[in-house]
Amino acid sequence: MLVSFKFCLLIIFLVGFMEKKPLLFLVIALAIIIGISIYIFLLQKQTTVSVLPQDLERVVAGVPKSLNVYSNSFSNNSKIPAKYSYQLCGGENISPHIAIENIPMTAKSVVLVVYDPDAPRGVFYHWVVYGLKGTRVELPEGASSAGNILQGGNDYGFTGYGGPCPPAGDKPHRYVFLALALDIDSSSWSPGLDPRDVLSRIGGHVIAYGYIIGTYSR
Repeated sequence: MLVSFKFCLLIIFLVGFMEKKPLLFLVIALAIIIGISIYIFLLQKQTTVSVLPQDLERVVAGVPKSLNVYSNSFSNNSKIPAKYSYQLCGGENISPHIAIENIPMTAKSVVLVVYDPDAPRGVFYHWVVYGLKGTRVELPEGASSAGNILQGGNDYGFTGYGGPCPPAGDKPHRYVFLALALDIDSSSWSPGLDPRDVLSRIGGHVIAYGYIIGTYSR
């Protein structure tokens, strides 16, 4: 009741002020609107985590984003179907189809890194694949369980693909399927490498990159 009364007094004051000094009123109102807009923009910028976290930004710094990455399992910036999510989230933990095109002829191998930049405790790595070869690479649906590709560990604690499983009630998390063309051969690396170890190995060796983003919530 008191708040409503104060608000009414404020409206009466502003109306009276506008009638006496309309130009000054417009200037003040415009300044307030601009100030609120800047505040909202800065707030959104602070709460939106970059698609490329700091570690990955360093890896691709100065490198062209020229790889074409797509999936037959989901469209860019669309929801990932539930069957590709982790078992604890009701999914089947099947790795989705991923294709990588426009790989430079000079590339000696390609690495795929899948991660969630919106995870509550920082970046969560879901899948790492290395030793991929060719000017076009295609991983069919379920490639992770086929056993014929080199895979690193994930942050669930095992080797291979671990699907999306964000906290219930969270806004949709983004899942970035990042492809990196390298000037070194990664096919001799041991399976089960930690994702952060893989990132340290490819530093300074990325010659092109690209990504597709899927979202998931529950």
